[in-house]
Amino acid sequence: MKKQRYMVVDDDPTNNMICEFTIKRFDKEAEIKTFSIPEEALASIKMEYSTTSEALPTVLFLDVNMPTMSGWEFLDVFMQFDEWVKGQFTIYILSSSIEDFTKKAEIYPFIQGFLSKPLKLTHLEEIREELLQPLLK
Repeated sequence: MKKQRYMVVDDDPTNNMICEFTIKRFDKEAEIKTFSIPEEALASIKMEYSTTSEALPTVLFLDVNMPTMSGWEFLDVFMQFDEWVKGQFTIYILSSSIEDFTKKAEIYPFIQGFLSKPLKLTHLEEIREELLQPLLK
């Protein structure tokens, strides 16, 4: 079985470290990429996922409030990628904000869920169950 891939996009290096630690604790074999600059994450996605014919299913944890580009601006750029690229991502907003994201969920229906920081093992267990659902049907 392939290693599960994770990507964390958050300007807070402490949160990135917590995410990496939690993911590794959950799945020692996981492949994890963290980005503190959202533009670098988008460039990496464009380069790595656009140039391969191999599917690279990836869980993406995205912060909303970042200084150079918000999570929503990130998603606006992400939506311009080819369907092949977008189809490889399962996206979760990971935020410390207590904001109601109902309106944003309507604009970005491909977001799988909204999680509060810090990332917890229970979040990862729930995500694994969600990812396995289509395989069990």
